[in-house]
Amino acid sequence: MDYKNITFEKVVYCSVIVFSFMLPLSRGLLSFFIFWFFVLLLYKREYASTIATLKNSTIFTYMALFLLYMATTLFWSEDVKEGLNQIRLYGYWVLLLPALFVLAKKEWVWNMVNAFLLGMFVSEILAYGMFFDLWIINNRDSSYPIPFMTHIHYSVFLGFTAVVLLSRVLSHKLSFYEKLPYVFFFIISTVNLMFSTGRAGQLAFFVALVILVFLRFRISLKSIVLSMLSVVMIFFIAYSTLGHFKKRADEGVRDVKHIVNENYNSSFGVRVAFWLVAGEVLKEKPLFGNGIGDFIVSTKDVLNKNDYGLTRKTIEFMTDQHFHNQYLMVAVQGGLIGLTLMFLLFYNFFRLDIEDRELKQISVLGFVVVAVSFVAEPLWMLQFPLMLFLFIASLSIVASKKESLS
Repeated sequence: MDYKNITFEKVVYCSVIVFSFMLPLSRGLLSFFIFWFFVLLLYKREYASTIATLKNSTIFTYMALFLLYMATTLFWSEDVKEGLNQIRLYGYWVLLLPALFVLAKKEWVWNMVNAFLLGMFVSEILAYGMFFDLWIINNRDSSYPIPFMTHIHYSVFLGFTAVVLLSRVLSHKLSFYEKLPYVFFFIISTVNLMFSTGRAGQLAFFVALVILVFLRFRISLKSIVLSMLSVVMIFFIAYSTLGHFKKRADEGVRDVKHIVNENYNSSFGVRVAFWLVAGEVLKEKPLFGNGIGDFIVSTKDVLNKNDYGLTRKTIEFMTDQHFHNQYLMVAVQGGLIGLTLMFLLFYNFFRLDIEDRELKQISVLGFVVVAVSFVAEPLWMLQFPLMLFLFIASLSIVASKKESLS
């Protein structure tokens, strides 16, 4: 190998592509890349221009406001240890996003998207092999055909993948024959999503599907009918043919019936109970919340006053868990101020000026998937979904770079 031909730019490019490919495949490598990109940024040594570049980006201003405020809530948090753990997770943002914004080039973004899709294709082949009992991965078989993460997190990955693939199928830039691999991959991704049993990703996909139709055909009677028919058709086919999907859908209906009768001892019911807990916290500390580390402390305090008819087992579960909802987590940790800063951050992500119309579409769809999935899972607290969010954010901010920054 001729090491003289290895330039800093080539190292960065290869690192970005490998990171994108490995995103759904390796927890360990994701941890490595978080620090690797930061090391590359330091090695570049252009500190003054890096700071100037970040200061000129509005999205980093809102990001800094949100992160600094959430870190400040540690001062009124009772559980400092958990608070520091939460700050550590937010620290991944600080290490990864500025580094990729400065290091990655705008023209690499499509290659990042394709590398991610290739990684998901590998992951899905492994998942299908597990589903058909061809192999076992991490002691999992056809009863849980998810190779490397939980079913909820994998469903979010699949939801994003499926809607990106459908966006490519609808692309005006690709010929009929170029679209065929995307059509095939979209079908197997959607089927995989339906038998993965992760309702968070399934719901996110259906919502993003509607948004995609509106983005492509604008809001009209035709687009509304088309989007509704698409959702109903996919749901009906999945319900009729996939036992895993039918079982989870039926369980969801039963859970809703229990909730109507104020019985919260179910999967959906626990999530509603967390809404009740969060409401009590906001009544007492509406602006600032209880602090970044006190979500478990908050649950214990509220349930000690009112158990809402929960069984002992459900209470034990809730007092040892996060709120299963990113919005509730931020509200309890940072109050209405934290929630407002969170919404402002997302608003500015959606407003990013991306010249490539299809990349803009993928960016919007990605944040829709994340925003909907937040209702069922605190993605920022968990490594795989947190990295997916950071990947979508990275794609978006790099695609929004002006030529002078590339």
